[in-house]
Amino acid sequence: MSERASPEPEHSRRRDAFAAEAERLDGLATRISFARLALFLVAGTMLAAAFAERSLAMGSVGLASIAIFAAAIVWHARVFAAKERAEVRREIHDRHLRRIAGHTSELPNGAGAIPDAHPYAGDIDLVGPGSLFERYAVAHTVAGTETLARWLAAPATIEIARARQAAVVELADRRLDTREALEAAVLDSGSEQIDARPFVEFCEGPKVMAGKPALALLVTLLPIVTIALLALSGSVLPAGAWVPVAIVQGLVARQLERRVARAYALVVSRRRFVESYRAILEVAEDMPAEAAALLALKERLNVTGARPSVELARLELWASLFEVRAQGLVHVVINVLLLWDANVLLRLEQWALRAGTKTRAWLETIGELEALASLATMRAIDPGSSMPELADEGELRADALAHPLLPVASRVANDVTIEGPGTALVVTGSNMAGKSTLLRAIGVNVVLALAGGPVSARSMRVPAVRLRASMRIADSLQHGASYFQAELARLRTVIEDADESPPILFLLDELLRGTNARARHRGARAVVLHLLARRAMGIVATHDIALSELEQELDGRVKNFHFTDVLAADGEMIFDYRLRPGVVKTSNALRLLAMAGVEVEPDDKLKD
Repeated sequence: MSERASPEPEHSRRRDAFAAEAERLDGLATRISFARLALFLVAGTMLAAAFAERSLAMGSVGLASIAIFAAAIVWHARVFAAKERAEVRREIHDRHLRRIAGHTSELPNGAGAIPDAHPYAGDIDLVGPGSLFERYAVAHTVAGTETLARWLAAPATIEIARARQAAVVELADRRLDTREALEAAVLDSGSEQIDARPFVEFCEGPKVMAGKPALALLVTLLPIVTIALLALSGSVLPAGAWVPVAIVQGLVARQLERRVARAYALVVSRRRFVESYRAILEVAEDMPAEAAALLALKERLNVTGARPSVELARLELWASLFEVRAQGLVHVVINVLLLWDANVLLRLEQWALRAGTKTRAWLETIGELEALASLATMRAIDPGSSMPELADEGELRADALAHPLLPVASRVANDVTIEGPGTALVVTGSNMAGKSTLLRAIGVNVVLALAGGPVSARSMRVPAVRLRASMRIADSLQHGASYFQAELARLRTVIEDADESPPILFLLDELLRGTNARARHRGARAVVLHLLARRAMGIVATHDIALSELEQELDGRVKNFHFTDVLAADGEMIFDYRLRPGVVKTSNALRLLAMAGVEVEPDDKLKD
């Protein structure tokens, strides 16, 4: 498959265009600021002169200047907001350029989104610094982050993964505007990530008034009675006729205060998040879609008869009215006279009963769309990636497989085939020659494939498997676990449930390093035989040359491959990172020690 065109020129063009737009708007905002100042001075001067000279003409000019000044304030606010939106979009494309270049250390990395005890996430860098998540994730809601992490942490069924593939291709190849708008919907709010769980808690939690018709009627009618009495006091009625009812309202407001405050904290203090979710939903509702998975997401939003973005606009209106609570004495007066907080809370609860019960479904839909956009980002910024063939069973085969986190220019691709359940590769080789990188490349590409995403390969066939890895082991002083104990605990996660379907795909790097050479060989051999007997398939990277004898013993079910190095004329070690058939013939450990300044005695000087 030929590579697609590089996305770098398009992202550079958009970044520069938005940067120029932001600069233009900044200049316009500065000019409007000076104009506002001039209008203010003119208005003040004309009104002062009109008052002093009793001049109607000067007064008219002054009043006109005030009107224009007010319009300039609105215009300035809009220009400034447009400038900020342009800067956000410039930043979005700048991030894509950093992803292309591999400079992603300042981007969100999903740390903690997958538990540390996960059977492969830590081994193949799914989350955390320098991870797959850091490189490609464009999710800016907690729902999106959790969905993407969940997809990477567990394989989808082949049917679901295939459906996601079509959506990923469409988003990557034809929907850059949609992906840009999804990110901007959150970043426009000034937040890197937003969490809607407080809204879900409010919407699904118990209601104070909406479920109590008598109380709802009381808080609705009392303010009407109070205003009517106030209007009639001193004329038809005695002057203080309204006071007893106002006192009753004050007592009702006091009784409801704790619950009102809780609702305020859950909704109004996160009002900008409501705006962001409304913007995301507008993107989802209006996005062009042909892939079945994208059409299904759009259909799932249609659950109340009204567009979700319209429903959230209504919520946003009531949330804005709730903000009167921040107005000090004004709030006290209005709340006593109108039971303001109770009436706003009543309308919020009525909204929650009508539309809020669908909030969780909306958030899940947004999360899935952001996860698909993240997978699409990899395909979009990596022109050498491809969509893998997904199969229910059989061999795992990759042509020109590379690690997606390595810079495109420095990747070395290899062909790899594991012939199906009950077969394995034993990879031997020099230190730093590429064994561990190969295992991680296989692991991360399999994870991407079974999530419905692209792979860094010219072509790849991936069967339904359950990935398990034992590559990074650390002892624990806090838990009193030695390195060997920690490795045994990790191996337990590899071999447990190996009898179940689909088969396990194991990636094992230097098995049992925490024990002596003889025990290490016997133990590693036992682990491999145990897994193969249970129809697992995988790769073992090792320095243990004796493990390569399994190729003859198991009649080709195990095949040997190796990496090596070349010693240049100037003494420099050169690695080509090419996977070759057979067993490695050399070792570079002593040469590496010598290069590090450690003298190693020759064999003939060593004593028994």
